[in-house]
Order: sequence, then structure tokens, then C-alpha cells
Amino acid sequence: MATSYHIRRMFLLVFLLPILSAGTNMPDKENVKSWVESLSRNIENFDKELQVSTIRKKFDNQTTAVEEIDGKTLIQKMADQVAQMLGNKTEALKKAVEVAESAAAKHNYSETLQESNLVNYYKSKDPTYNNFSSILASNEKFKQPVNTSVSSVHIPVEIYEKDPDILNALKWSHALDKVFRENYDNDKEILWQYFGSQTGFMRSFPASLWKMTDDVDLYDVRRRPWYTQGSSSPKDMLILIDTSGSVVGQSLQLMIVAVKSILDTLGENDFVQIVKFADKAETVGCMKGFVQANYRNKKYLSRVVGNLSAENMANISKGLEYAFDQFDKFENSSEAAHCNKMIMLLTDGGTDNGDEVFNRRNFNRPLQDRVRVFTYAVGQNPNPTKDIAWMACANRGRFSEIPAMGAIRARVQEYVEVVARPLALKHTDFVKWTSSYKGAHGPSLGLGMVVTVTLPVYNKAPSGSNQTILGVMGIDVTTEQMQRYSPTWQLGPGGYTFAINTNGYIIFHPRLKISDEIEDTPNLDFLDIEIENDKKKQLRKKMIDGEMDGQEEFSTFVSSLDDNYILEETRKYYYTPIGNTTFSLGLVLPHYQKYIMKIDADFTEAKAKEMISMLKEQNTAKLLAPWKYYKSSMITENHNSSQVVEDLISALQNYSQNPGDFNTNEMKQLYVDMNISNAHFLMIKDLMKLDFINPSSDDSQTAANTTALFLATYGGLTTVYPQSESAQMEKYRDPWTSAYFRRALHYDQKYMFHAPYTLGPLDNETTPTVMVTHAVMSTKEQKKPSAVVGMVVTHDYLVNLMNMMSESSGSVYSCKDEDNVICFLVDDGAFTVAASHPDYNEQIGRFLGHVDAGLMAQLYGEVYLRIEEVDYQATCIDWGNQTSAAPLGFRIPSVTLLFEFLTFNWWNSVWTWAVVNLNVYSWFSPPPMTAAFQMEPKKYICSKKRAQYYFNPKFKEDVHGIIYPCNENCTRDYVARLVPKTNLLFVVISSACPDCYESAKSKDLIQEPVEMEIADQDICNQTARYRKNKQTNCYDFDERETNPGCGGPLSTQVSVLLVMVATLLTITLARLS
Repeated sequence: MATSYHIRRMFLLVFLLPILSAGTNMPDKENVKSWVESLSRNIENFDKELQVSTIRKKFDNQTTAVEEIDGKTLIQKMADQVAQMLGNKTEALKKAVEVAESAAAKHNYSETLQESNLVNYYKSKDPTYNNFSSILASNEKFKQPVNTSVSSVHIPVEIYEKDPDILNALKWSHALDKVFRENYDNDKEILWQYFGSQTGFMRSFPASLWKMTDDVDLYDVRRRPWYTQGSSSPKDMLILIDTSGSVVGQSLQLMIVAVKSILDTLGENDFVQIVKFADKAETVGCMKGFVQANYRNKKYLSRVVGNLSAENMANISKGLEYAFDQFDKFENSSEAAHCNKMIMLLTDGGTDNGDEVFNRRNFNRPLQDRVRVFTYAVGQNPNPTKDIAWMACANRGRFSEIPAMGAIRARVQEYVEVVARPLALKHTDFVKWTSSYKGAHGPSLGLGMVVTVTLPVYNKAPSGSNQTILGVMGIDVTTEQMQRYSPTWQLGPGGYTFAINTNGYIIFHPRLKISDEIEDTPNLDFLDIEIENDKKKQLRKKMIDGEMDGQEEFSTFVSSLDDNYILEETRKYYYTPIGNTTFSLGLVLPHYQKYIMKIDADFTEAKAKEMISMLKEQNTAKLLAPWKYYKSSMITENHNSSQVVEDLISALQNYSQNPGDFNTNEMKQLYVDMNISNAHFLMIKDLMKLDFINPSSDDSQTAANTTALFLATYGGLTTVYPQSESAQMEKYRDPWTSAYFRRALHYDQKYMFHAPYTLGPLDNETTPTVMVTHAVMSTKEQKKPSAVVGMVVTHDYLVNLMNMMSESSGSVYSCKDEDNVICFLVDDGAFTVAASHPDYNEQIGRFLGHVDAGLMAQLYGEVYLRIEEVDYQATCIDWGNQTSAAPLGFRIPSVTLLFEFLTFNWWNSVWTWAVVNLNVYSWFSPPPMTAAFQMEPKKYICSKKRAQYYFNPKFKEDVHGIIYPCNENCTRDYVARLVPKTNLLFVVISSACPDCYESAKSKDLIQEPVEMEIADQDICNQTARYRKNKQTNCYDFDERETNPGCGGPLSTQVSVLLVMVATLLTITLARLS
């Protein structure tokens, strides 16, 4: 069948096409060339309305000097300023640590200490305790009510807050309030200061109420990235899971949850591998070896662990043998922490202690090279645990029991205390900077992306254990604070700064997205944020290695601000390390940002009065970017243009009170821009009418084909005429953050056409409009960006231009012949700008693949190329329809409710009660049934794939061809040609074939972002990117280390009656709720 189809198609091409073509009257390449030349001339005449050359001369006349943009000087100055700011935080941190260690050393421990003995003790989660809420006052700096004289304390829900260890630590740590206040008074930029105690509580300054991010507060400071990274050196961890038949059911589920909990304690500097064993051992998932414990890898491992099943007999020795084989393979790898090697064994018990394997594979190593072993007895099976406890004690680890879900979090994190011992014994200044993460928990909620500098707090008490840490001290710095030092004015609209750490992960970058509604923040690599190429790989490596004062210049693809377009340009990258940190700073300049206008004259009171008058002028609308035009301005990006104008007028009227407040680059440039803009629009009013003559109108009546003229300047001013059209331009009030502005500056010799993007068809009531812009590059002294001038025209006007240009004598169809041909204007991103057929009016602004998939499929590859990107920080929505495993008609008590009972000090062990209670509770609960329920829509981080199209650089001028839609006998001829000095492609094509619809998807024409599941093999086959191998000193061994309590606490017998009473009360309350 396929052969006969191709023969028929060849016959049409060779024999019938000349005859058919003669009868179709389709325009040929020469016709289209003539049409496009006519269209180009009409577009060049737009300068009569836009007056590009006139505006350029006005800016030249105002130019008395220019400033050359010296990237090296700019980045070094910023790096020094950021280093100083961050260094101040480190010094403040050291002062707090010194006070904490001294206070702890002087404290006399008391078993009888009561909560009432604590001074200025405020509970973050209890606004009524000590009238806490009454001492708080709203604070813009912290985005919430705080008290800057005292601290407040958060205690995890599973910790008994009246435990003597907690109360004693709370008492001595109260001394931190004084140093916290001093730090706050000495450094006006300092934000949250924390002390995270090894016992589990967190003291934070200033005092604030705890912000709940979920129904249950499961926050534990010891599980936060800043705490885990600050309390020990990086880890190479192998998690060894017993999946033999004896762990089927509850024990296996406990293991799965425990493994996920262990993964949560790991950070980007750690490496992990998961191995399962029964009668044989193998790596879980497709990652054949240790991998970096970053967000993406941990997410994958958590998913595949959930699919584990139990079968066959257990052979612990085989599992251990396999584990040591993995460490041997990993020994010389450059992709490793090479520190704190450990095996985490989860099993239900047994009599095999693996001593023969340990004798051959671990005990024969030097002490400092031995692998630690942590063992967990999981579930309530009767299997003996003596041998697995021996494994931990003999290998510098710890044995723990996990008999129920309530024990997992507490027991899993016990290993952190053990691996912190060598660091604690050395008492070294272990300053650590975290990667950036969203302040989604605790006080920092709402501050955006933050980094935290940490130091461990050592136990220096004469009677204390010198191999344990008391906790970790931390101070937050928002990435916004670091970005404040960016030389924004010199960088211009297209330049920016960014920073990465020694893993290549982004600390800050303008393309880093922040969502207040999503808690988890993925580790994003520099090459995940920017479009990857070989030059950027080399740049990234040099930055990771901390090379000084580097500079690179190369061509790269750059996405537009709205992500709809891609362009290729030459950019300069400058880089240098930031002192006092593990960060490296980058600065990027686009090709046009080489010089800017330099204005030396002061902004005087006379200029202030003149500016007030210009701002109040009524002939045009003045849209101002939400910038800080004067130093004390409180304007933010949330303010609209009217508010910015009103604020500026009010400030200028009080000029005499603080003249120096107005001597900013922004204000000086705005004054120049406003003078030029006002003069320009006065001239426009005198020289022309804003209404165009409708080319298709026989009676020469005018039609409002131009709806607005505007001039957007480097100084953040957008002047719109007529004033009534300002509303449609409000969303572009900041030229620097508007895609049209940057694109016009890049293509500074072209008229840029842009139809507002729409994913679906427009409604019938929407009149399509198109924005036409042209850059104004002043040339006096040196070429430099000054403004973008533009107009908004109706779609009908562009259709009229196409109709007028295609008018010709003879039998050739023109764009007016709606029954036979369709004419398109398509932009450089393959979006439909104009279509001659009225049925296509609703398609303006859409991707051509959705408008005419067959045509776009023909153009792709010859006229258009595309870049496909994966957005790893996209947002998706879970609309619910989830499945619950809870019993029907019975609501499982919240963890909060269960742990409220832990406040009874009758139990010798809070943990024992929790374990027993949770298990007795399961006896009383009816068997679980599956119930579907509707959940609230929830946003989550996902990966989305999209494509951005651009003109093929090798495409010369025109192309023609034939389309065979739907494999039918109907054919469509087309001719396409670039429109000179614009970003447009003109296409004329025969009408669509009847009863034939082809979708963009059917032609593999992706464009808009679509959620994608990254295949397992894609994850596992990815090549690990370069990272700094030896990032910090490794503290994983000290010959003074001892191993007390390695066998874990003994389970205390608890009164069965008390447990049953508590459990029945829990269930009763749950049913009532």
C-alpha cells in the first residue's frame, strides 16, 4: 500500500502538477518576492509615525559623556561587598557560638528544674503562654510580627517539652538573647539567628509565632539541611535493606518509610546507594552505584524504594559482601564525598552477625578508613537482635529499634549524633554555607530563597561529653540581600549577576523561580537554568574551582523573559569567587551593553519642579517602572504606575528637605528621558494624525488602525499616547522586565512585530492587536541603548497591508481571495501575527503549529529550528481524586493528637509510650479499606518540556513546496519568504483541505510547556556533572572517640492498663473529631 501511495504521489508531482498549477492560479516565488518587497517598503514607512531617527538625534543631543561598562571592575566590587556582608554574619555567628559554649559550660544541671523557673521563656507555638502574642509587633523586615528583644522556642511535637534535658538546655541557652540583640543592633542587615539544639528544640531570634505549613507540625530542626550539614562532614552512605520473606507486610512498610526518612537527612554534599538483599544482593533501581544525594536523585530513590517486595531467605553476609564491593568500586571515584563511609542496615533481626565478612573487609583496614555500620531492627518480629546490635557496636555505629511508625523519625536521626563525634572532639571552626533553599519552614517562611551560615556548638563543660555537640548555630541571609549589590544600572535590561556553589548549584539567578505555595526546592544546576553548551560547561568548572577574575565571551542561546522566544547572541561572562564563602559570583553582559549615557550634572531643585510639571502633564500617560528613583523610596514591584507617579511627585515636592536623596542614576536619567519624551509627543501631535488611512477603503474614510503610540526609555519611563490607552500598556510598565523591550534592543536594526501570546483561540469579542517596536540606539560618542519606540496596530490594518501588496493583474490569486488562499504573517518564534482569512482572527497570537499544523511541519527544519528545554522548576497542580487507605467512617488521629499524650512524665521513655500506643492503636482500628476522596488542589514541583522556535540561520530568503494533508488526494501549495528588516515571515498557502484536521501533536510540534515524567533510564544514564571533589576538611575519625550506648536504649516495660486507657481515649477523641 505504501508503495502504491508513493507512486501515485510521484505521478502527481511529475506529470499532473504543471497542468494543475496552471489552473490553480497560485502565486509563484516571483509573485511573492514582489509582494514582500512592497510590504517591506510599507513597513519602512512606519518611521513616519515612530520617528526612530528623530528620537535618536534627541538622545544624541542630550549625551555629553558616556560610561564604558567594565565587567571586571563591576564584578570585583560586588564580590567584595557581598563578601563583607556575609563575613559580618560569620563574625556574628562566632560571637553567638562563644556565648552558647560558655553558658553551657557554666550551667549546673538540675534534675528538678521546672518550666516555671525559666526566664523570658516564650513558646513559638503557644501565643497565650506568658502572654506571648502581646509582646509582638509587626515588622516589615521580617514580614511578620516579632519582638527584637527576646527569642522564642520551637519544640518538635514528639518531644516531651518538660523533660529535664530540654529544660536545662533551655535555661542555659537563654543567655543567647543578649548576644542575639547585640548582633541585631550592630548589623542592620542581619535577619534570623538560630540555635538548633541536639535535643531537638530550636531557639530563634527575634521572637515570633510559629507558622504552620500543614495540619500537623512535623518540623524538627535536626532534620533541616542547615543543621545536618553544619553538624558533621559529608557522608558516603549505603542503605542495605533486608527484603527476605520474613519482613513482608508491616515490617517492610516500616523499612520503606525509614529509608525515605534517612534520605531526608542527606544533602547535596552526600552520596548514597540503596541495596536490597535476601538470598542475593543487588542495587535498588537503575542507578548502579553511589549517586549525589540531590533533590532529583533522592526523589527517584524514594519512588523506587516504595516498590520493594519481600521474598526468599535472608543472607546478611551476602548483603554485607555486596556492600563492601560497592565501597571498593567507589574508592577512587571523583564523584564521592570520600568521608564518613557508612552502612545503614535495616532488617527484622537474625542470628547472622557477618563477623567473617567484617574480619576480611573492614577490621583489616586502618581505623580511620573503616566503614561505620548502623543497624535498625524493624518491626515486632520475634527474631533475635543481639547479632545486629553487635555489628553496630563493633563498627563504630549504633543499634536502634523501630517497632512502629511513631519511632521512625526519632530513631533514624540518631546516627547524626554519632558521625558528629570526630568533629566535636576536634572543636574546629567548621563554618558551613548551605545552598540556597526556600524559607518554607519556621520564621524564615515568606522571605524567599535563603542561605544559612552555620557553626557547631561544642560541649566544653568540664563534666560534659566532649565528643557530642550541643547543637548548631545558624544565621539566615536571603539571596535578595546578596543581589542588592548587583550593579543594576550598569548591567541594563539584559545583564544580570548570578552565583553558584562548589556543586555547581544556583545560589541566585534571575531565572530561578520562587513559589510561596511550594515547600520543596530542587537543587538546580547552573546548566539546568541556562541553555547548556560546551563553553558554559567550561565556565561552570572554572567557577567551581574558584578561579579569580575570569572572563569569557561566546555565543549562546538565550530565552526571552516570557519563554516564548529564543535568540542567539554573543555575551560576556565575568566570574570571581566570593570571599568568606564557598560561592562563586558571575556577571553577564549582552552584546549591546557596552556603554551607557553618563550624566554628571546634579539633580537640582529647579529640575525637581520641572519634573513635577511634566509628570502632571495631561496630553500623554506616564507609566513609571516600580523603581527606587530616590534613595529613601519605599516603592516595590507590587506598586502600579499611578502609585509610583504619585509617590514621586510627593517626594519631589519635599525636595528641599533632603536634596541628596535624589542624586541617583535613575532620577538623572528619568529627567532626560522625560524631556525627550514630552518634546517628541508634542511634535507628533503637530506633524501627524494618529489615524491611518485604511488602504482597503474606497471612499478614503479613516479608521482607527493605530490604537496607541508609546516610547519606553532606559530610565524606566513609558509614555503612551493617547492617554486613554495606558491601561493596555500597564503590564509593560517596567521596560527592563518586558520581553518586547529586550528583544527590540537585541534586534536593533529591525521592526519587531509581536501579537500577544495566547495558548487557545481568542474569544469572538476580542479584537486582535499587534505591537510594532524598534530600538533607539543613540550613537554619539559610542553606540548605547536609549529607548524603544512602538505602536499598537489592529490586526485588520496588517491584513489590509497584505491585501494591498498582493493586488495584481492577471489570474494570480491575491490575499483577498479567501476561498482559495490564506496569507499569514508569522514571527521569528513561529507565532501567528496576521492571517488574511477572517476565520483565523481568533488564532492571532497562537503557535502556528496549532493554527496550521501541516504548514508548520513543512517549515520546521528549513525555515525554523527549535531548542527543546526541560524546566525542572515548573509548577504542576494535583487536582485530587486521591485514594485513602484509611478505614471508612473513621478519621485517623493526627500525629499532634497522639503526641499530646506524651506530656505525661509517668513514662520512663516518651518514645516507648509512642511506640506502644501506636501499635495498640492499630489493634483497635478496623481493617483498612480503600476510599476515594476529593482533595484540595495542591501545587508541586514538576518537570515540563517545551520548545522555542527561531529562524534557521542558513535559510536564505524563500521556500516553496506542496503539502499532502491527511494522506488524501488533496494537495496544498505554499510559498514562504522573509520580510526584510523585520522579524516576519510571509506565507501564502492554498486553502485547507475539507474534512482534514491535523494537530500539532500529530506532527510532533511541541511548543507550550507540557508535564513530563523523566524516564528512569534518563535519570540513571545522565552523566554526573563536575563538582569540587574535596570541598571541606573531612572529620570522620578521631582516636579519642568512644562508643557508649551503641546497643541502643532498652525498651522499658510500661503499664498495659495505662497504655490501653491512653489509646482508647485517643480513638474516642478521633471519632468525635
